[in-house]
Amino acid sequence: MRKIKRLTSLCIFFTLWIALISSGCTPNGGPATTVKDFDQLLTSLHQGGKYVFEDLPWLISKEEVMKQKQLNDSHSVREDVLKIEGTFPFNNSSLEQTVLFVFDDDKFVSGEYLFSTTNQDQFIKFCEELKTRLKKSLPEPFGNDLSVLNNTKNIGAQGKSVMWKGEDGSYLRINLFTTAQQGDKMRYTVQIKSESPAPERKGLQ
Repeated sequence: MRKIKRLTSLCIFFTLWIALISSGCTPNGGPATTVKDFDQLLTSLHQGGKYVFEDLPWLISKEEVMKQKQLNDSHSVREDVLKIEGTFPFNNSSLEQTVLFVFDDDKFVSGEYLFSTTNQDQFIKFCEELKTRLKKSLPEPFGNDLSVLNNTKNIGAQGKSVMWKGEDGSYLRINLFTTAQQGDKMRYTVQIKSESPAPERKGLQ
């Protein structure tokens, strides 16, 4: 009887652990941060005329980012990069989603969302919806314009890009590109990158 209870307890434990990993949670109970809709995406990128990322102050340390986002060492793919993987629900399906926190000299300087799929039609619809949301939420871009999100059938490996500059010198860049997969498949990717303001140049007035 005790053996049956012990086996039952172990089964419950492993079931909960698998569910924890599958949901993208860290063992200490902190959710791996991925955005779940366009409203959340845009809020995490633009606030008060400035470009931001995930409600984090620019230039904080990697350790502080890990603490605030409740990440662990498994998210550290390189000394200067934290990585989270998940999905982005869209149009009764989903795109693969990767979130990157990038550091320079242990200072948080940029964050990226990458949304990718091998389904070209899904990619086109995603870009169309993204363009509509960006047009409503952001000022006019200064590098290229939102038309790059129109003709996404022929973006090619070199890609297309559009850029915004914030009131504080922060930047937001959106890049579209493709990568070849095994066989004849192509992977279509939208990269959304928010960058901290460039440090002031000392000695230049």
